[in-house]
Parts: sequence; structure tokens; C-alpha cells
Amino acid sequence: MIRIAILIPSYNNEETISYTLESIQSQHEWIKRISTVYLADDCSSDRTIALAQATWNSPILLHILPADRNLGQWENVNRAINLIKETADWCLILHSDDIAKPNWLEMIISRIELCSEKIGSICSSWDNLMPDGSIKLGENDPTKQLGVIEGNDNAIRETLLQGCWWHISGCAIRLKTFEDCGSFNQKFPYQADWEWLLRSLNRGWAVEYIPRTLILYRQNVGSVSSKSFQTHQDIREFIEIIPNYINYLEPPDILHLHVKRSQFIIMRTVKSLITLNSQRFLQSFHVLLMLLISLKKCQKQSKLYQQLL
Repeated sequence: MIRIAILIPSYNNEETISYTLESIQSQHEWIKRISTVYLADDCSSDRTIALAQATWNSPILLHILPADRNLGQWENVNRAINLIKETADWCLILHSDDIAKPNWLEMIISRIELCSEKIGSICSSWDNLMPDGSIKLGENDPTKQLGVIEGNDNAIRETLLQGCWWHISGCAIRLKTFEDCGSFNQKFPYQADWEWLLRSLNRGWAVEYIPRTLILYRQNVGSVSSKSFQTHQDIREFIEIIPNYINYLEPPDILHLHVKRSQFIIMRTVKSLITLNSQRFLQSFHVLLMLLISLKKCQKQSKLYQQLL
């Protein structure tokens, strides 16, 4: 029998953890296919753990994995996966402020039981739950066939051009794949998922994509994504990641990727001028210079690679 665990990384989520756990307990008979639910708490200073224990009333064990100090999002996930990898074959990850739809486990577990050995992860679409309570709908097409993204050169190129289409909250990871590809790189707080996906594809692992919205992904102003945009961390990480995959890109691709991010920076620079935020304006200008330097280096690296072919 395939051993499947659920991992919930948490940090100061007392306002949302009960909703997350209730959504898992509402998975009907499919919850019985789970061996253990793990709450990997990153040294919360609020009532996250206490509320989680009070909310959980399923016969499936809720196992608390408390960190003795705050590690950060990705290192907390790495720590938890390393603790459970000997007792599980697959790990389903759900963030402690997200909500699983009633068919989440049914859809994911059904694919785990049927997928080939080359599948390293299974993911789906999602709906965005906005701070005002409104919902921005994702792709939800029952008539569309399951997608399989092979671990090959073309998939790596498309992932570089498209960005991270793989969503970690709500996904399933084969723990053999995690061991083969290595852990999430905590140097990239915004794009560790994208960087790990690229590594996974580069190692030859495929990904299954279910074209259904299986979770509600909660957006909030204090999220990692929001903070990253404010400090241009997303651009800084791109500059560090992209040189590792230059050989998968054509010269026009390299130019396109840098121009696209330059446009983001220019828009942010204009906004900083409108809001009279001088510090953010200087940051924007500095990161724009970094992008121009990165473009020249990548073009030179690509030229050298083409000459070697």
C-alpha cells in the first residue's frame, strides 16, 4: 500500500489554522487513505498549535512537529520532510492559511495510485481567496485531459519562460523525487518552488497537472509574495537562478526574460515616484542596473555555449 502523509507548514496562523484543518477533515472517506497529518510549526508565538489540537477530531493522527527556533518557510518544509520521509512515500502539502476543496484528496490520491514511476509530483489549479473575501477563479475544466509535463529540455525552457506554474500548496511530492533532487533552497524565499521545479525537470522527473481548482489559496498583504514584490526579491532571485539554465534558452529568450522583468521594475519605479517613496525608487534603480548586467553576462555565456556545440 502506498503511504501518503499530509504536511501543513505553519507559523503564527491562529486565525486560519482551524479552517485549514476543517477542510482536510471534510474530505469524506478519502481522509482514511492518509497515514498521518503533520503540522510543522515554525516556532509560532501565538495559539496556532493549541487551536490545531482543539480543532482536530479525526481518527487519523495529527502529529505536531515543532521547531525549536524560527527557520523560515522553506527550511521548515525541508526539516519536516526529512523527518517523515522514512514513513511515507508521498507527501501532500497544504499551507496553514489555505483551504482544501472537498474533492482535493480524491483527485490527488486517485492520481497517486495510477501515475507512473516517472511522476515526481502532482499539482492542480487553484482559486485565489482575496483579502476582501472575493475569489479569483483558476482553471477548472472537467472536460480537459490531465496534463503530463515531461522532464526534458523543452519543459525546462517553457518553465523558464512561463515561470512557476507548479503550485506547492495543494500539491503532492513523491519523496523519492525530493531525495533525488534535494531540498528547497532557502536562499530563494520567493522562488524556491520555481528553482526546485527546474531541478526536478532537469533530473528527468515528470509532473502531472490536474486542470481543476482543488484549493483556495489565501492572498494577504503580509505574504512572502507581497513582501518580495516590495523589495524586488523576485527579480534578485531571477538574476541568480537564470545563469544555471542558459543552455536551455535561445538568445531571443534571454532578451525576452530580461526585458519582461525590466518592465516590472519600471512600473514599480513609477509607482515609487507617485507615492514619493525615495527608498524604493533607489532600490528599483539599483535592481534595474543589476538586470542590465545580468543580461550582458547571460548573452556572453550563451554565446560561449553555442560556440562549444
